[in-house]
Amino acid sequence: MNEKLIVYSIPVFFLSIIVELFFNRWHLKAQPQPGRLGFGAYRFADTFCNLACGVGNQLFDPLLRIAGLFAYGALFNRGLHAFKNHEVAEWVFAFFGVDCMYYFFHRASHRSNLFWAAHVVHHQSEEYNLSVALRQPWIEKILDVPFYLPLAIVGVRPEVYVTTFTVNLLYQFFLHASFVPKLGFLEYVFNTPSHHRVHHGIDPQYIDKNFGGMLIIWDRMGGTFEAEGAVVHYGTVKPLASYNPLWANVAAWANLAKIAGQTQRFRDKVAIFFAPPEWLPDDQGGPVVVPKVSPGRRLYDPAASMSARVVAGLGLAASSVGLMVFLEKQATMTVAALATTLFGVVLVLAFAGRALDARRDV
Repeated sequence: MNEKLIVYSIPVFFLSIIVELFFNRWHLKAQPQPGRLGFGAYRFADTFCNLACGVGNQLFDPLLRIAGLFAYGALFNRGLHAFKNHEVAEWVFAFFGVDCMYYFFHRASHRSNLFWAAHVVHHQSEEYNLSVALRQPWIEKILDVPFYLPLAIVGVRPEVYVTTFTVNLLYQFFLHASFVPKLGFLEYVFNTPSHHRVHHGIDPQYIDKNFGGMLIIWDRMGGTFEAEGAVVHYGTVKPLASYNPLWANVAAWANLAKIAGQTQRFRDKVAIFFAPPEWLPDDQGGPVVVPKVSPGRRLYDPAASMSARVVAGLGLAASSVGLMVFLEKQATMTVAALATTLFGVVLVLAFAGRALDARRDV
């Protein structure tokens, strides 16, 4: 990603979250509810986990991105260089190309357990607000690399790819706004908060819909478009039921390993890692049908004590400071120092999230 664009965007992200938080309270007349800070769709523990996953993502992202950029650069040097002396055409192609490749990667992330086990982190929140945009997986970056390599072969320069990719990612932050209504004719071409709310829905009609990044045209052409209609319920079909960001990133992998260990046929032990999320071996019950959301559905919301919230808040603050130091010093840090920083920040986040779970089994 383009580091300068990310750095400049961070204050905008947090200001937008604060604005949305108060907008939901005062303009949408949201009624305060227990455990929700009194601000509509923002719950303390859920927001903590969203932000903690974001901190971890930024911790691992620079390390994983190196391999992807190395592969991209190597292919570009041996590629077609189709846009030599055609800079405008290159930028236009990169804009559409990055978004199209994102669509295919995002679609694969929902249709194969190998990708879904990482991507599911982004969908685990049972709320929908701008903090959910920052709830990013810790290892997904290494999985998306092959999808963008065709751009290198054609001749999109690495710096053009990185910039357009970053702009695409930044645009998607605002897709998670809870209060933005449908946007009229723009909905035919662009991805919007309304379209993306559908994508996060666990209602049967909304499953695996609206994969686009900046544009919705790929979904319209690919048969994966669904307009927002009935009320959307958020989260995952099988709730995570934890605010521990470490568990959020490993839970799906642990479940796949458990299924692989319990099923009898060897081919099923392998297939579970590549099959769609709803598939199960016959001896584990067979494919799962997505159920309708129960009218009495209750969100995961354990009664964490004030001391647990203080611990979580301090843990997130300390981890954020650790992240800033890491990003500033990583180029000069030894391998041992890098490993120690990664381990320390993850440990603090996991401990803080565990405190909010108000239980001992996760």
